Amino acid sequence: MLLRAAATDDAEAIAAIYNVAVTGSTASFDTETKTPADRTRWLSARASRHPVIVAEEARAVIGWGALSPYSERPAYDATAELSIYVDADWHRRGVGRALAVALLEAARRAGLHSVLARICTENVASIRMVRELGFTEAGTMHEVGHKFGRWLDVVTWEYLVPDSGPVSDSRP
Repeated sequence: MLLRAAATDDAEAIAAIYNVAVTGSTASFDTETKTPADRTRWLSARASRHPVIVAEEARAVIGWGALSPYSERPAYDATAELSIYVDADWHRRGVGRALAVALLEAARRAGLHSVLARICTENVASIRMVRELGFTEAGTMHEVGHKFGRWLDVVTWEYLVPDSGPVSDSRP
């Protein structure tokens, strides 16, 4: 598996993977799909400290992850939000973890102080992954999302970025 910076040529694959989460899961609270043109604009508008990384196997994008600004308010400038999406055929094969580790390392290199992950409580695989990577639970927001006819809870996880040294997978 190759991890690399996303390019505008990846917009179609990024949209396709994301749209599965939009239409079929609570991994995203979006309710409208994105077009490749939407994702091209999104990629083009990103700052260097908020990268998008793709995972590639046999020249096909099998997953992607991003660091995004947590808030437009200046006091939050050193905080980013982590998002990871993996093609369903590649779930539970380490793709999401590899993307997350690479993005946490990018956060360290960019001088970010904290990375947050907001995860629906139904998404136990993502919760397990962030916990194993050293995130700590910051709290649960109850019934803050409504999708598929039901109210959903979200757990916020936080990771304080080390000042030096590479980020490591903290699994036992």
